[in-house]
Amino acid sequence: MLYNGCLHKCKVWRKYFVVAGGILIYLPIGVPWYFGNLATYLNSYFHARAPSESDLVDPQWVFSAFFIAFSLAITLSGYVSNKWGPRATIIAAIVIHSGATFLSYFAIQHSMLALILVFGAMGGLGAGLAYGPPLPVVIKWLPRRMGVASGALMMGFGGGAVFYNELITYVINPTNQKPDIKGERTTYFSQPSLLRNIPEVFIVLGVLTIILQTLGVLMLRLPKPDDDVDEVSMQEVTPIVHRMNGEQQQQQPQEQQQQQQQQQQKQEGPEGQTTSAKDVESGVGTNGHTPVANGTAVAEEGATKDRSETEKTPMELLKCPDFYILWIALAFNHYGYIIKNNYYKEFGQLRIDNDHFLTKTGTIATIAVSLARLLWGLATDWLGSKLTMLVFTSMTVVTTSFWYFSLFGGQWLYMAWVVIVSGTFTGAFILFPLAALKWFGEENYASNYGLILSSQIVVNLISPPIIRAILVYLGWFWIFFSIAFVNLLGKT
Repeated sequence: MLYNGCLHKCKVWRKYFVVAGGILIYLPIGVPWYFGNLATYLNSYFHARAPSESDLVDPQWVFSAFFIAFSLAITLSGYVSNKWGPRATIIAAIVIHSGATFLSYFAIQHSMLALILVFGAMGGLGAGLAYGPPLPVVIKWLPRRMGVASGALMMGFGGGAVFYNELITYVINPTNQKPDIKGERTTYFSQPSLLRNIPEVFIVLGVLTIILQTLGVLMLRLPKPDDDVDEVSMQEVTPIVHRMNGEQQQQQPQEQQQQQQQQQQKQEGPEGQTTSAKDVESGVGTNGHTPVANGTAVAEEGATKDRSETEKTPMELLKCPDFYILWIALAFNHYGYIIKNNYYKEFGQLRIDNDHFLTKTGTIATIAVSLARLLWGLATDWLGSKLTMLVFTSMTVVTTSFWYFSLFGGQWLYMAWVVIVSGTFTGAFILFPLAALKWFGEENYASNYGLILSSQIVVNLISPPIIRAILVYLGWFWIFFSIAFVNLLGKT
């Protein structure tokens, strides 16, 4: 009796261990969320090696190389995962990403170009391979709660920076030394005791990558036939899917279970799984919504799509207008994301000389990101993809319009504004993946989402010289105004 009870509890909780495994895999690959803190130290490290009058340091190229490789690797991960399985794909990612982090210890001492290629390009390749496989696996365990499951999983992508931000500053600047050299657009550290710690931080990050992702890959696996995958919930949602597919039959409560069983027997596929279950698993039939936990359907969005219409191959995706809408919207959003992650601390150093305070700002912003991702996931379930996307773009325009002025209100107002902006921008990591899943299907999700992320390749290639030109010739105000302007274009 006791053994059976424990066994049942283990099966019930197994799905949540899988979610935890996905979070552990995502923790080390959240480089963009702590790069803004690391970038200020990279600025100082390379500035100390350049002529005193030179202001050519621009580690944004490290960030851009990371994201370009990251986007390409997500597309590649779809093919690798389909052929070798998600676990083998993630193991390969661990080797590449941790190797890149360790090698960065030598790369930074060689040149900025070496760091761009190793920590940026090679690290982005490993991170991208690890990014694609976990989400479809988690959704197979929690098919009815796509928004919440995705939000919980994505907490790891940014949540790792809560610890990483503090760790980086603790290793590099434990005594809270102040930047002591005034540059044209920011300030720099020149203390030898601080500069010598910068290469060593990559060794620490490499060790953490191996530990966290190894634990994660051991916990992440596809469900087996005897696993608890919310079977009762799947039965509850069957009539909801049918109604959303245009069937308006009213069922009496006492007859509902019998009719569901009959429908499942008629629709059972070759793998023993009902068509309705498959539809819910891949988000099909929801028309941009995820069924909510209490078994009630949210409002429909547009025409109903069956599974054959929703599942898109990458070639079919290129002929779909919705793909280009998402592509352009993500490109505009990513421009602001680049500025936020690269320059929030560098801009703050103009008036705030407390390095630990600015690090805390990034840490608290990351906590807000983790919480906001859950809220964006819930908003998608409640409001639907299109309305949530409208709210998201509107908030982006408003918050970035006033970002520049927040620094002149004191350090606490600046911290609060960075937190608000970060919580807003993180919606993209929930809304765009879910839109890809629901509009284009689960079967080719990784490859399709990789094509959508190709917009980031373009933006990362062209944004460094554009942002630098705006900063040098126009100043910080126009940097933040440009974010609001391009996102307003995306909204319209």
